Parts: sequence; structure tokens; C-alpha cells
Amino acid sequence: MIALLRNALSLLDEQGRDEVLQFLINQQNPDGGFHDRGGRSDLYYSLFGGLMLRAAEKETEDRRPKAEDRKPLPEREAVEGAILKLKQFVARQSNSEVPGFIEKCCLVLLQKELKPGQNSQFRSLISLGKSFWKERHSINLSYRSFVLFLTLDAVLPFRGILKIGVKRMLTRTTIDQHSPCSEVAARVFLQKMMNQDGSEDQELLKSFACETGGFKAFATQNNADMLSTAVALFALNFAGCDLLLLKPACLDFIGQNFSDGAFLSGDGDPTTDVEYTFYGMLALGVLTH
Repeated sequence: MIALLRNALSLLDEQGRDEVLQFLINQQNPDGGFHDRGGRSDLYYSLFGGLMLRAAEKETEDRRPKAEDRKPLPEREAVEGAILKLKQFVARQSNSEVPGFIEKCCLVLLQKELKPGQNSQFRSLISLGKSFWKERHSINLSYRSFVLFLTLDAVLPFRGILKIGVKRMLTRTTIDQHSPCSEVAARVFLQKMMNQDGSEDQELLKSFACETGGFKAFATQNNADMLSTAVALFALNFAGCDLLLLKPACLDFIGQNFSDGAFLSGDGDPTTDVEYTFYGMLALGVLTH
């Protein structure tokens, strides 16, 4: 994901990059966490902000001056400062105080990227397993499993064990034309992880594409949104699908929802935030990969 986000940043002109970086910096609270729509520091939003900061760090590294003229880039210093603040925020998080399964996944992923403290990730993984079981009645198995496997895939070195769990989950869940786009995308992703033939589900996922661009959340809806667009394109790209026919309309949809360095949700909500900016950048990175 970070490579795709970096690709999206590199495609923007200087003004566009500056606007995105400034938006990111403005979304960070003094305690280092990224704020939700209520202004409170939140692990969920901090994960999106952290991944984009890491992409920006790598992208500015690529644009460093040559050795004979090695003046630091102001934007790189700003990104490094923001990453340091976020690292300190993550280091202060206690597993026992993180409220739910999704937040615990965010914490594990942030710990993997930022490495804030020795053994902190190991303790978080133990807590994550307990939370996965505890929330079995509040979060459906398909979404819960996908988020868990996506998290474990990022942090565990032994993928053979992980694939056993993925295989079991795929046999216990089904999707159809009434399923949400994000759930179909999750199944396509996991099928590719298992090297299974997912052509039927890939075609179902493509059916969520709107003629006017982007992907809609449900088959019965008429309008696309940025979340569905990003996860659908990410899953199809991961599965090796040809996105050529989808590209022009999706790029139009993404461009129409870019506003002052951030991306809108695409469904009419005029509020910009870190989450939808992440989705917009991810979708752009996939289409121009």
C-alpha cells in the first residue's frame, strides 16, 4: 500500500504534493495522533495518516538533492517531524485501553511501521487474538477475518500458518450480488492470497463499477464512493486483473473529488478527512501503477 501511495504522490505536481502534505500535517493533533471528525486523536485515523506519512517520507527521499547540493527539503523535515510525533503517540498506547478489534489491528500495523518500543507488537498480537474472538457477535466473520489476515500478513514471517486460517474462512463465508462491494473485494483479495481461481468473484466485483466512474457500495445504488472505489481497485489489481477499461472513468471520479490537498468521500459529503484522502491516494496509485 505504501508503494502505491508513494506512486500517487510522485504523479502530483509540486503544488498538489505540497497541498497533500500540508493537509496531512494539519490533521495531526499536538499529541501526535491524527484526529477523527470530532477532533480527537484516533488510532483508526492515525493508521491512514501514518501510512501516507511513510509514503511521503519515501517520496521525498527519492527527490533529495544530489550529494554536492544536499540541502534538506523543508517538506521532508516536516514529514519526519510528523512521523516522530506519531511514533510517540503510538508508544503511549496501552493494549488494555485500546477499545476494540479494529483499533487493535490499527495499533499492530502502526507498531510494525514505526517500531515505537521493544516487544510492544508481540503484546498487541496476543491482545488482538482475544479481541477477534470477543467481537464475534458484533463484527461479521468475513470482515473480521479479512482485517485480521491483512494485519497478520503484514507482520508475521510464517505465511504458511496464515494460509490455513484464510482457507478455513473462505469455506465458511459466501458472497452474492447483495453483498457490499468491500466484502466482495475482501474475498477476491483472499482468493488471490490462496492462489485460488477467483474469476467469478472478480467479475462480480467489476459489476459494482459505475459508468460515470468509481465503484458503488451496493449493487442497488447509483452513485460511487471513494472507499468502495479504492478497495475494489486494490483487490482487482492484487488479483492481476486488467483495469484498462475501468481506468478513464475512475480517474475522472477521483479527480472530481480532489479538494485542497484532500479527497472527498464521493457520495456528496463535503467534509475532507484523512480516511478518504487515503482512499483517494490509494485508488490513484493503483490506476497509475
